[in-house]
Amino acid sequence: MSTNTANTPRRAIYLPASGVFEIMTQTAAYIPTGSQVLVRVHYSAINPADKRHFYMGWHSFVAGYDWLGTVEMAGPTAAHAVGDTLFGLVTPGRRRPIETGAHQDLILAPTGPGSATYRVPTSLLQNGIHDDEVRQLVAWPAALRTASDALVNSLGFALPTAGVGGEDPTGRAILIPSISPRRRAFSPIYTTASTKNHAALLALGATHAFDYRPPTVVDEIRAAATASELAVVFDAVATGTGFAEPPREGEGEIDLAKSSPAIAAGCVTDGVPEEKLKLCAALPLPHDPRWTFCLGRRDPAESAQMAEFDSRVEVIMAWALEQLASPGRGFRFPNIRLVKGADAAIEAINDVFDGKASMEKFVIQHPI
Repeated sequence: MSTNTANTPRRAIYLPASGVFEIMTQTAAYIPTGSQVLVRVHYSAINPADKRHFYMGWHSFVAGYDWLGTVEMAGPTAAHAVGDTLFGLVTPGRRRPIETGAHQDLILAPTGPGSATYRVPTSLLQNGIHDDEVRQLVAWPAALRTASDALVNSLGFALPTAGVGGEDPTGRAILIPSISPRRRAFSPIYTTASTKNHAALLALGATHAFDYRPPTVVDEIRAAATASELAVVFDAVATGTGFAEPPREGEGEIDLAKSSPAIAAGCVTDGVPEEKLKLCAALPLPHDPRWTFCLGRRDPAESAQMAEFDSRVEVIMAWALEQLASPGRGFRFPNIRLVKGADAAIEAINDVFDGKASMEKFVIQHPI
């Protein structure tokens, strides 16, 4: 066990009941028990959920979900030891324990099966923990787990290379609005983004990229999709529905027809049989039962199905880590933007929630 630094003063980004982020100094001792580890955080990644969850009634905790750091203390049954470099995803919760939020310099993290805590491959640490290849991993958990849950659980497709069964995606057209696609068996892959990002999206595996701003975008996608049946949509943004969004004072009723899921669904080929239609969003859409939704974390204790869903995602995470051994095959974010200091971090959290990040992953460098 290393020197106990669990009760030294350190900074954190706190989300109070007001919804306005605060910088707090935490002095309480964090002592790992059971399978927990105390982690010195080096990086935490910003996600829209850092602020979005406030509009679901979640607050009064340290913000942040993705983290990467070094173990300083380990509980008696922990799966990792002092000195190990780990990364992971915080378990979401309405009033989650304050010691688990990623945007602070020390956290308590679970270990073991289903913990969403992973060891950084030793081969990546040759140039130190601040190497670009290591820093990439802090951006993995929420993004990769959510996308995996969408494709293999909510949409039910297979990923044979990872050993995950399901429906064969080969040759199936898919629309992925406003998100970087990866090369899979899907073809063609349609995506939407600002025009400055089209070249990067095509390089990442999209076959068609469209500007999402013109009112003609639906017609453009439908015209491009005439040669292939478009029946699969993954909306990783799911905006404009009023769910988990700030109140729109003075704007009257929300026009759901202008929401991103409605616009995306409007691109689907006419007359698609119900059994072929597969629509998945990153948020629940109770007003439209055609849509399923995906999660970065499934609770295995909730049901046998949730346990199965979680295990499939864990298989993909293990497979993705194995890919790092093969040059050019690892999952990468096109652009990581480092943020230094708590004030700048809060500004970046707000900017990401407001949609101001354009094919960038904002990562906070610690200590904050």
